[in-house]
Amino acid sequence: MRIAIAVGAVAVVLALVLIALFLWRLRTLSHRVGSFECAKYTGNRWLAGIASYTRDHLDWYEVVSLSLRPTTRWERRELDILDRSRREVDGRLSSVSEARCVYRDEEFLLAANDQSLDGLRSWLEAAPPDPNTSRIV
Repeated sequence: MRIAIAVGAVAVVLALVLIALFLWRLRTLSHRVGSFECAKYTGNRWLAGIASYTRDHLDWYEVVSLSLRPTTRWERRELDILDRSRREVDGRLSSVSEARCVYRDEEFLLAANDQSLDGLRSWLEAAPPDPNTSRIV
């Protein structure tokens, strides 16, 4: 009987530690400067995540994970938004839009609120000049 109680107590403590780590990770990711909630379409389903700007990358972290490393990393110079469309909910336009993006000739969808996608577009357009080219656009 004592062994069962001890095993149960250890399991409860372990579960609480995992929950605390999960909540700490979410809070840390969502409070970074330049982070926003963003879902990614994987081809058969949407995955909730948090995207975060760095100087040269857009990092995307899956919500349901304990990893501190980004699930996906897109380089700023190779990422582009092809078009956007607003979602409809019950016949009304939502504040969430879907952006059709391309990265290294691979297309994918991101969904986020309109302000976040506006920020993403601005971040992409504000990239510093590429030192490897002498092209002036």
